[in-house]
Amino acid sequence: MSKSRETAARAADLPVGPRLEAVLDIAYRARRPVLLEGPTGIGKSEVVAGLARRLGIQFTVLDLSLLEPPDLVGLPVIDQGRTIYATPRVLPREGAGILMLEELNRAERYIQQPALQLLSARRLHEYELPPGWACFAAINPEAGDYQVTPLDPALRARFLNLTVRADRSSWLAWAVGNGVHPAVLALARSHDRVLDEVPPRTWTYVAQLLTALTAGERADTSLLRDLLGGFLPGAWVELLLAQRAGWDAALELDVTGLLRDYAPGSSAQQTLHRYRSSGETDRLDEVARRLEGIVRGPEAGVLAARKDLTLAAFETLLGDLPGDARESLQEAFGGNPTLATLSEVKPDDILRSYAGSTASKKVTAWMADPLRHHR
Repeated sequence: MSKSRETAARAADLPVGPRLEAVLDIAYRARRPVLLEGPTGIGKSEVVAGLARRLGIQFTVLDLSLLEPPDLVGLPVIDQGRTIYATPRVLPREGAGILMLEELNRAERYIQQPALQLLSARRLHEYELPPGWACFAAINPEAGDYQVTPLDPALRARFLNLTVRADRSSWLAWAVGNGVHPAVLALARSHDRVLDEVPPRTWTYVAQLLTALTAGERADTSLLRDLLGGFLPGAWVELLLAQRAGWDAALELDVTGLLRDYAPGSSAQQTLHRYRSSGETDRLDEVARRLEGIVRGPEAGVLAARKDLTLAAFETLLGDLPGDARESLQEAFGGNPTLATLSEVKPDDILRSYAGSTASKKVTAWMADPLRHHR
């Protein structure tokens, strides 16, 4: 395939994140089976789990590559002279939820066939999927280094087929709220293709290793190369080592939570005030540095769309930071086009009729307020 065709195909893939979740939401409401096809470790199951949490429904995962036929079909039993199949405990009997079948095209044929029957017909022998449940499946690409059993095209036609790829913005938005080490966050923000060669799951493993390091281990370059080389190609190891000065991960505050929940009288505000009154400038600087990384980064727009970054929290926070940190944050906010959705004034309002308009008055008020210059 030519480079231009590869680029076009990549653009057509759905990024794992809000866009994919919106499509899956509709598929769940329609109770249509879904095939999610994409490389391992990019978060296919996680995005489905996130949808289930948001909808307040159950989420059950079955790894088909580990199952034997009775685990899915059930054991035969004799009832009044007839053979029936006892329903396995793992299959839902009531309520609402999503049943996620993983490794569908890596399972043996004797598991794949009943799984496809459950996906397409919503039943297996006497068992029927409850009305509130939908069935999704995750598969790996048939082209590539995966050992998979190809699915029949006629069977594929029964499903909503979604080819998905890792998305840096969405993964960063997840990572900043789940304790991923700041060194990994910084590397992901500064390299557009960070997920092309190394999947998100692997970067999460790397972050766990970095968090576990002692001060002495962080100084041992040979040890770090041996350790990180177990997950990463050499070039990525060296890029991480080059950032070693910023590896200290301990911080009392949940920095992502500040952008969502910071408010007058909150415990976070009390902590920041304590930093300022006791002269803990190094902690204030670290908070500001991490905040700027998020606000300037590609994940900011995803956080704003999820209401995990709000103007109210951001502007209250600005008022409690030192002047230089405040200005840097405002510059980062104003320079990030993905945050334009938070503005009360849209570009069309300005272009249509600006002089004397409501938009004009708002902009004038922002210019007069140092805590709103970023708007």
